[in-house]
Amino acid sequence: MSLTTLIAVCFASLLGFASFVLAIVGGVKKNKKLLYGGVAGFCVFGIANALIIVCSVFNAVNSVTTDSVADTARDVTESGGKITGKMIKGTLTGMSNGMEKDIETDSSVVQAGIIVNHCESTENGLSIYLDFTKDFDGVVALYAYDGNDKKQGYAKDSFHVKAGEEGVYRFDFEEGVNVGFIGHYRLCVKN
Repeated sequence: MSLTTLIAVCFASLLGFASFVLAIVGGVKKNKKLLYGGVAGFCVFGIANALIIVCSVFNAVNSVTTDSVADTARDVTESGGKITGKMIKGTLTGMSNGMEKDIETDSSVVQAGIIVNHCESTENGLSIYLDFTKDFDGVVALYAYDGNDKKQGYAKDSFHVKAGEEGVYRFDFEEGVNVGFIGHYRLCVKN
């Protein structure tokens, strides 16, 4: 087994383990996207590992025979590596897109001393990790817009917090926005 193959097996195994951990976290937190993404990643990286190992064994067996068979095995191994690379890239991209959403903030959020650190989709809205750098007593609104910048939903929450408080706050939309929503969000402070 070559060094490149060994590195590929270790990398695919590490990503498979990370996917397994994501599946467990998704199951514990009852987050379907994490659970399904973790299970899918675990399966993809398991298959990738199997392909790499089978191609490596095939390559090793054929290298003992004629040169033409060795060339064929090398081509199969290279093809397996290309497929594995594309699978890894696609899975990582899909997992990262599924876990986080983009939130735009306007100047009212900055002036109020609110920092958006992280957010995740929920069944009918978003859970947003907010950090308050100033005392805040007011309403924060979250708007959902589709790809054409057309408003799809509205959620709000009242806050009475002191500077330094932080936590995860859930914004639930009444209608128009669900887990499969593709678009962007805007957060603003209402007076």
